[in-house]
Amino acid sequence: MIKLFKQRSTTAAVIIALSLTGCSRFDTRMQANGTFDYQKTQLTPPYQTADFSNDEARTQFAVPALTDMQSKLGFLTHDVDIRPPTQLIAVIDGVSLDASEKQQTKIWFNAFKQNDDIATKVWQLLESYLAENKVPVIAKDNLSQQLETGVFSQKTNFGGFLNSSEVEQQSSYRFTLEKQSDGHSVALNVQALTYRESSEGKPLKFNMSNKNKKNIELRFVNDLLVFAYKEQESNELKDLDSQPLPIKLGFDDNHQNVWVIETQFLETWRKLPALLSLLNFDVVEADKNLGYFLLKYNPPNSDYWAENNLNPFELESAEYFIQLGELTGGSTSISWLDEDKAPISDQKVTEIYLSITDRVRNVLLLQDKQTKPL
Repeated sequence: MIKLFKQRSTTAAVIIALSLTGCSRFDTRMQANGTFDYQKTQLTPPYQTADFSNDEARTQFAVPALTDMQSKLGFLTHDVDIRPPTQLIAVIDGVSLDASEKQQTKIWFNAFKQNDDIATKVWQLLESYLAENKVPVIAKDNLSQQLETGVFSQKTNFGGFLNSSEVEQQSSYRFTLEKQSDGHSVALNVQALTYRESSEGKPLKFNMSNKNKKNIELRFVNDLLVFAYKEQESNELKDLDSQPLPIKLGFDDNHQNVWVIETQFLETWRKLPALLSLLNFDVVEADKNLGYFLLKYNPPNSDYWAENNLNPFELESAEYFIQLGELTGGSTSISWLDEDKAPISDQKVTEIYLSITDRVRNVLLLQDKQTKPL
């Protein structure tokens, strides 16, 4: 018990020490020196050189004085911002940085299809991103495809719960689209007009040098590309969800009839409830970790089958289980069980499968009735 008490005391002391030492503001944490003035501080303790020269044991850092030109360019020996330079992160295909442009940030978007209007797509992407982030547009010329924003405010948290700082970044931009003659590529020119940062309500020192300006512009482009990636991913997911499940009959390891769906478990799990509903099953319970659905079935009226392009099947009013299993090669098996978790007959498994007509397989799910051909 005494040993346990000492461990807890030590842990508490460490936490208190971390919280006390972690209270530095963002503007000091982002500096190479922080509160440490490396131009004046003595080295303690002295470096022990043994039998070597004493050159390494000097007590004063040798920091050469800056020229006027270096100071104007932003080379400071104090308040050094150690955040790394920003690089383009092309999370979507066909995007590249024009490295030949030193004075401006130019991003090329390339089309992969002959009939793609890449200029319209990039313009719509930019407008959608600005609208999503509630960025005011103060000037826009659709003919010359130039757009200028008002203040774009963003807040970012740095550090953890013991040492957290919120930094507010306010910026404004001018964007211009530049079309290539072949029409298959378009460049988005990004120009940061204004930029300032503040932490805890206090402004941070910032020099709008060419390097820093480029970092600001590339950070904006990276955020824009992440937005485009998420939009693209969402649209692809909708397309996948609209496609019918590729089901065939097969056998499990016990030679019982099962449905084999040629998609992975997660996609099958997501899309299966819509098909079960179409077959007039109600989902009573579902457990994704255990991979099963508990269903309740009541036979529909005779008109239901034709209205939904299904072949009729006979099944008693009762509760049923379907058990999903992962197969090699990325496919998913579905076993049909009765309310006592005993396999239902191979004939019934086949009848339910044959209820799904070819017409249903080759159409999109629309308003719970599959009536629109691909």
